[in-house]
Amino acid sequence: MQKKMIFFDIDGTLLNDEKKVLPNTKKALKQLKENGHEVVIATGRNLALAQIVIDELEFTNYILCNGAAGYYHNELVFENKLDLKEFERLLQVADAQEHAIVYESVDALKRRHTENDIRMMTAMKSVGSSVPPHDADYYLHHPLYQGLIFYPDAEKAAYENGQFPKFKFVRWHNTGVDIVPHDGSKARTVLKFAENQGFKVEDTIAFGDGLNDLEMLTEVGMGVAMGNALETIKLKADKVTENCNEDGIYLALKDLHLI
Repeated sequence: MQKKMIFFDIDGTLLNDEKKVLPNTKKALKQLKENGHEVVIATGRNLALAQIVIDELEFTNYILCNGAAGYYHNELVFENKLDLKEFERLLQVADAQEHAIVYESVDALKRRHTENDIRMMTAMKSVGSSVPPHDADYYLHHPLYQGLIFYPDAEKAAYENGQFPKFKFVRWHNTGVDIVPHDGSKARTVLKFAENQGFKVEDTIAFGDGLNDLEMLTEVGMGVAMGNALETIKLKADKVTENCNEDGIYLALKDLHLI
């Protein structure tokens, strides 16, 4: 059997709607490892938010912050930080628009404003997180790999019409948007991981469900959309499996004869 490098998103993929890992998902991952395949998490979460899943499923390879930080065998091997001057310029716009901001380093999340914004609360709850603690100056003393900003699609014009060429804006919730380096993505880091470990593109597989997974799913050898994925994701994926509550990962891997 040709060995594969297989990448898994967390929310809506490894985790079901109750933010739990299904027993058959655990079984599938164990069998993949026993069969000699490499397994990697690829998530928008940082290490602080991903650690519980990493530990539960015994991953040693993980790509965090939508590709801005990559760990292989628990060692940091890739990083792509936000440009500080550009970020400070964005903060001025966000303050004027009264849009909440969360700073994201590898191991912590801090919010810029003292008040709890309802958009931020709703979006953070959707990924099983509470509102981060307040630290307005956190970004001045810690390298940021990603930012979170909270606005509906109707208010995106303040940011997404080329005003910040060093950044890319990726929506993950109807009020939540990731701020990532303009040349950064899960896809870029996923392909770099595969290349560094001697895997050809055709021997890479990725599972995901959200807009931040789209590029990854279309650039790997086989992109598998979860049944709960957005329709735009399903249309561009190579394969659509069952949803995250119905053993989608396990069934797809069985169908692909990898377990």
